[in-house]
Amino acid sequence: MFDFDTRPERRHTTSAKWKLIEDELGAGHDDVVAMSVADMEFVPAPQIVDAIVDAARRDVFGYDYATDAYYEAVVGWMCRRHGLEIDPSCIRLSDGVMPAINTALRAFTHPGDTIVIQRPVYYPFTDAARGNGLTISNNALIYDEASRRYTIDFDDLDARLADPRCTAMLLCNPHNPVGRVWTADELRRIGDLCRAHDVLLLVDEIHADFGRDGHPVTMFGALGEPYASQAIEFTAPTKTFNLAGLLCSNAFIRDARLRERYDVAAANIGGMTVSHFGLVACIAAYNDAEAWFDELLGVLERNRGVLADFARTHPDVALVEPEGTYLAWIDLRSLGLETDALRDFMHERARVYFDEGVMFGDEGAGFERVNLACPTPMLEEVLARLETALATLGR
Repeated sequence: MFDFDTRPERRHTTSAKWKLIEDELGAGHDDVVAMSVADMEFVPAPQIVDAIVDAARRDVFGYDYATDAYYEAVVGWMCRRHGLEIDPSCIRLSDGVMPAINTALRAFTHPGDTIVIQRPVYYPFTDAARGNGLTISNNALIYDEASRRYTIDFDDLDARLADPRCTAMLLCNPHNPVGRVWTADELRRIGDLCRAHDVLLLVDEIHADFGRDGHPVTMFGALGEPYASQAIEFTAPTKTFNLAGLLCSNAFIRDARLRERYDVAAANIGGMTVSHFGLVACIAAYNDAEAWFDELLGVLERNRGVLADFARTHPDVALVEPEGTYLAWIDLRSLGLETDALRDFMHERARVYFDEGVMFGDEGAGFERVNLACPTPMLEEVLARLETALATLGR
């Protein structure tokens, strides 16, 4: 019904993903394929394009505010897709999840405080913590090589949250890059520990729409009180509909005292809002493009199957089966290549640019993160390149 086969040409455009190849690798690498930064290689949903074109023709691009229609679109999506009830008064807008998280860190932590993260994890978490003068306490995820599955070390988490200097925890749900969708029981255990130690939980749920069959995403606020009041949830339509360039996200802050402190921190940097076209796109996405997204989920499932089949026939490529997100985490440590050698192997022999696992913490060394949000023939081309490169190692 929708076009998930056309591969847009994004080289030499404003695409940050493709510019990375030019900046890092230089001349002679125009054939390297980008499978890194988590945006999509798909033609946008036509409903969103139509809404933006219509707005461009009729609107004036002055100072904006979020209309009732905007809040209704956000509330409606969260209710339909997640069974999550949101009071519009609890929603705070931002031009991105990480700007909103940084605003929260300025509101609720002080330089010298400790913050818990769970590596290997989305690397801007580390940047945000360091940029706000915080000490990182790493509750490293446990990787079971037999099951190829990650779990949480709850005893270690308890000890780290008990540190009197610890004031916040950053949680990725679903987890980027390892693909875990935390169960409701796991989330309750995290919430119970944060409540016991009076630690604010900041939950990045930007991938929440991408739970696979058998792995439903529980948004933290759906646990109900008192869990919801101990946390701030950060959401966006940007991963779901590939709108990152339109700068739109939403934070859910149920506790009035937390909202007041967050608002002060936002005001101190000139306020937080959404771009004009971000407002337009969010409304169109949540109200009119749901069928496009449902079809996208089928394409992503097909791509996961293609990668899983490749991994089954190539013993040195171990797939950590993703439960959510549109990313895949592959274990290549059996190749015996150190970090620099693995990077060179991918760039120079396979001619592919993944996100290197070590970017997400030392625990990710020897892994690669693969972006599956692309036309299936593009993924098949990348895997054919990887197969040829592996053959040069005698694999």
